[in-house]
Amino acid sequence: MIDPAFWDHALRFLNITVIDIALSGDNAIVIGMAASTLPRERRTLAIVIGGGLAIALRIGLTCIATFLMLVPYLSALGGLVLVWVVYRLLKPESGAEEAGGSEKKEVKNFRQAILLIVAADFMMSLDNVIAVAGSAHGSVFLLVAGLLISMPLLMTAGGLISTLIDKARWLVYVGAAAISFTACRMVFEDKAVAARIHASQGVALLVSLAAALVIPAAFVLATRRRPGKD
Repeated sequence: MIDPAFWDHALRFLNITVIDIALSGDNAIVIGMAASTLPRERRTLAIVIGGGLAIALRIGLTCIATFLMLVPYLSALGGLVLVWVVYRLLKPESGAEEAGGSEKKEVKNFRQAILLIVAADFMMSLDNVIAVAGSAHGSVFLLVAGLLISMPLLMTAGGLISTLIDKARWLVYVGAAAISFTACRMVFEDKAVAARIHASQGVALLVSLAAALVIPAAFVLATRRRPGKD
């Protein structure tokens, strides 16, 4: 007869893995969008490096989740960082950068893709670390194992999204809208912000949906008018 403790640990492990995969859809979108800016032969490397660093940060975040949730405006700050990520993903390269040499441009794009993957995954993880940490019940081994199991699936999803963007460039704007929605939601879900504005869930949802449309559209218009400037 199998020890009940075994089933308890197995169920906790499965729960951590499922929660992390279910809550990582927006992370996969960022990985796919960032990777789509690179040549195909460099995408896998960028996804592995950026995703690996992001997973390491997520493990650290989850281990100190209780402390992080006490920091006021941290989630709201994460939402603002995601707005910057949307801008960087939609911002076209300037003519001066293109004239600087394809090799130099490729190196810059590679570094930027990794930076965007790590920054976005770090901030997006703020809103799900409590759920994962709670399922681990203090077991660092289960926590790390579940996150490591979900990592290949997350990276694979990001790779598939980058391939889809190659075939349908308009998906970039869909992804930007999804990230913008997450950014606005994180601001509303920040406990310090919620205590001040007292917005209902319906209002928060409507504003987040509006942000999903307005933020990408505003950045697209701004970058087209001033293509050579940040």
